[in-house]
Amino acid sequence: MIKSNIFLFTIMFIVSGCYMGPSTYEIFKKNMDLQIGRGLYPGMSDRKKVYDEEYDIYPAEYPKGCSWGYLVKKNDEKKTIVGWKIISGEDYCKEQQAYALIQ
Repeated sequence: MIKSNIFLFTIMFIVSGCYMGPSTYEIFKKNMDLQIGRGLYPGMSDRKKVYDEEYDIYPAEYPKGCSWGYLVKKNDEKKTIVGWKIISGEDYCKEQQAYALIQ
C-alpha cells in the first residue's frame, strides 16, 4: 500500500509538476510571451472583441484580478496570437515558476 502511494505520488509529480518560488510579473510575462505565434485555444473563440482597426482582442482573467487579452489580426483565419495586452489589474498579473519533469 505504501509503495503504491509513493508510486502514484511520483507519477503525479512527473506529469503535473509543481510551482515553487515567489509570484512575479516577469514569470507571468514570460509565460504570456510563449503563446505568441500559437493559435488561440478553442474555448476562447467566443470571447472576440474589437481592439482597434487592425486587431481583435480575446480577453481573459487569470490569475484572479488580472484582466488581459490575446491580440489577433482581424484578417487572420487561423487566429494566430501576435501579442497580448493587460486590460486591468496589473498588480495581480503575477505567477509562480512551474516545474515538471515531462512537458
